[in-house]
Formats: sequence, C-alpha cells, structure tokens
Amino acid sequence: MTSIRRQLTEAEKETVLAQQRRDNVLRCFAIDHPIDNESDVEFHHIKPFSEEGPTEVANIGAVCKDHHRRIRTLSLSEFRDQLAMSEFFANPEPRRLDDLLELKLGLSSYGRSVRVARDQPSLLVLHFTDPQRPSQTCPVFTCPATAMKYFYSVIPIAYIRNDSDLQPRPLEPKRVWELYRHLAAHTQLAPAVCRLVGTDIMLFDGQHKSAAQIWAGRQGLDCKVYIEPEVRLLKDTNLIAHDKLRQMAFFTSTLIAKYSDIFKQEWEDYLAKPGPKNESDFVAFLRERGKTSAEAKKMLMMAVEQDVIDDPSNLFSEYIAERNRTRKNPVSISILQKTFFKEFVLPPPTTVEFESLDDFRSEEKHNLVRIMSLVAKKQIVGNWNPEANNAAHQRAERIFGAGAMRAWVPMLRDVVAQVLQLYDAADRQRVLFRTISEPQWALIEGRVERLFTHKVWDDTSPDVVSQLKVNAAEQIRTFLQSRRLTVNWILGGHGA
Repeated sequence: MTSIRRQLTEAEKETVLAQQRRDNVLRCFAIDHPIDNESDVEFHHIKPFSEEGPTEVANIGAVCKDHHRRIRTLSLSEFRDQLAMSEFFANPEPRRLDDLLELKLGLSSYGRSVRVARDQPSLLVLHFTDPQRPSQTCPVFTCPATAMKYFYSVIPIAYIRNDSDLQPRPLEPKRVWELYRHLAAHTQLAPAVCRLVGTDIMLFDGQHKSAAQIWAGRQGLDCKVYIEPEVRLLKDTNLIAHDKLRQMAFFTSTLIAKYSDIFKQEWEDYLAKPGPKNESDFVAFLRERGKTSAEAKKMLMMAVEQDVIDDPSNLFSEYIAERNRTRKNPVSISILQKTFFKEFVLPPPTTVEFESLDDFRSEEKHNLVRIMSLVAKKQIVGNWNPEANNAAHQRAERIFGAGAMRAWVPMLRDVVAQVLQLYDAADRQRVLFRTISEPQWALIEGRVERLFTHKVWDDTSPDVVSQLKVNAAEQIRTFLQSRRLTVNWILGGHGA
C-alpha cells in the first residue's frame, strides 16, 4: 500500500518559491508581505492535508514562520481571510455591510440599480444594468396575513446595499467569522431578507451571513425581497415573526445597538419582557440579574459614550489615543469621561420610553458630536502634529492638557447653557438633551471660537506654560480666572 506523502521534494519547494517571487522579492502567501530571509520560510497546505488536500505544488503556499505558527488548524485560504477580516474590522469606525461591499467591489460598484417589470401580477422581471447579466423572472407571492408582496431570487452582490433605516447595527467580527467557517461546509437554510424600493434592493435581515458569504467569494446571495413594503408594517411583522435576538435590529438608534453589544444576553432577555422599555426599568432588570445599581448605570453610560465616539461624523474621534495608535494623540477616553461626557451627558437612567417623543438621547448624542467636532475643527485638525512640534502643535498641547480640559470644558458647558437660556438646575443638567435650533448653533459656534481666541493660549512664557500643564483642574481654573478667561468673557464680556 502506497503511503500518502505530506512533504514536498526540494525541487517542488523551489517551484513554489519561484511562483511567489515578484521582482526578485519573495512574498508570504498569507498577506503578500516581503520575506527578507528565505530561511524563515515554511510550507503549508492550501487545502488542509487532514481534509485530503494533496501534497503538490498547486496546493502548497510558502509562508513566514510567524504566520505559520498562527495558522493552527485553518486552511491557508481561511487564514488569509481571517487576517484580511481582522484588518477590515481594525478600522476605528464600526463596519457595516456597505463597507464590506465597497472593499470587495469598489466604491461605485455596489448598490447598483435594477429595473423592474410587472407585466403580470404574479410575475416580476428584474433587469440588471450589466448587459452581460441575464434578466430574472421571479414568481410573486402574497403574504396571507399582511398582504405584502415578495419574491425569491439569487441577487448579485453588486445590486445590494445595506438598509440603514431597518438595519443600523454594525457587523460583529466574531459572528461574521463564525458564520464564514460554518457556511464553508454547510448550506444556508434561510435567505437574507431585503426590500425593493424603487430601483434599490436593500438588505435588512441576515447581514452577518451575507457578509460571511461575500468573504467566501459568493457573487450572489439567496434573498427574500419584499416589494415596496410599508416600513412600519414590515418592522411590526418581523418583530412578531422573528426570535428575540432579531428584535434588537428593529430599534433604529445606534445607541440601542450599543446596548445589545454590551449587555448581550441580558439585553435580549429584557426585550422579551412585556411592558415599557426605558433606562430606569432596564437598571431594575439588571439588579434582578445580580448587578449592582452602580454597575448597571456605568454600563449604560458606557453605551452612550461609545455611541458618541463611534459616530462617523465626530471629528474628535481620530484624536483619541485608544482609537488611533499610529501617533501620539491629545486625549484619552478617560479624559473625555471626566470632561465632555461628565459635563454634557444626562447621567442615566432616565424614565422616558426608548425612542419615544420625549427620548432625546439621540439628539443629545448628535449635539455632543457636533460640539466635539466644532472644537476639533477649530483647534486640533491641521494643528495637532507631534512630529513637527511647531507653534500650532504646542498651542494645541496647552489647550488639550488633562488639567486644562477639566478647567475649560465645564466653562463651555455653562456657556452653552446660557446661550440656550437654561437657568433651572434640572434643565442645565440636561443641557444637550433637547433639540437645538440652527440659530442657536450659530451662537454656540461663535462662543466656541471665542473661547480659543483668548490670549492665554498664545502665551508661551514659562510660567503660563507650566501652569497650563499641571493636572489640577481647580488650580488651572483659578489661573484662567486670574487671566480673565471666564464664562462672562466667552459670552462677550470685556476684560481680557
């Protein structure tokens, strides 16, 4: 009986190495990085030997020793996808299905329009903009309970986009990876669910398995597509028809998505309970599950903070140390917690119903993002440059020192409260927990600009610089007052 060999011959190894050389540089099969020393090369089966992958040149890749140790039981193709997936999710912004489609297809090559023909009530014809792609004729079904129309089809991924209205949640890296491995060996039992609106096919349920299929190279997705549905009816129908895990996706605010990410099973169980849903009730639920009131409130606050930091329009986020480790940055999350979040966020829990007319958490989030972005745009962007360490950078360092921020951010909060004419203590605690008009924003922007035009920030004398660098907020606040940088001055008073 002939034994099955596991190792290449020396000649075959040379052939593999030759295939992976470009411009006389040997590149690792895993992520195509150059390998300087060929003695660091090891060989690995693309299709695993344990799965009857042949030991032949076409099924062997040369990899660096570091990657070879990390492959473990994965195939080389799986390992390459794992590394690429890790790099994709390492982006500081939350990743969604559209981001993956852009990565795989290009910015303008996904979410293409379709043309729909309905010559017969029971049939629908999809015409694609790619002339090489044949049209699809699909039977149209009617839901007996809701009368909504829908059809089934394998939709090319270039004609799909994420439904941000019905699916605001970002992709979860662990879930995508687990489904990627599962679907490599098992069939997909249930289709992804989309809606057809005009010429757009938008996917709102099954985003993780769809992402996994796209990573695996699928060019078409099995889809159930609702035809011009009434959105509220579709939400209600899916809340009833799906299990409690899927209920999370039908809250539209990204903050609710943060709750599900942080609390996981506890959030799922809470959603399954009958009755109203609000922060205070959720804290009581968590206490029943063994958490202290302080722990529960801290976790709710963490969700609010993450929602602000993860907002793609927040210009400040790029300059947070934990979010961007490619350079020295002016602030940490800890400093933000002691400044912007402490001064501008209404501490949870509130008793208002989630996403009711009285729930201004989303407005509070957008208002805080706008204030932080104003500060970043005027004082960090274009100024923060540790490598150059020029005058503009040193000025920014003085402004964004830990002690300095703990002195001027409370002043900024008081200024915003005055602009909004909030004089009651309870109203001032909810300073951003409200709708702010554009005329009010124009006044706030002017006060932010005035705060940073005070001459104390331009003073480079040793005594001023040393005062601003201490980590004692009260000491710096007293110093700023002595230099007549006060709330009254920022509001337009004289004296500086």
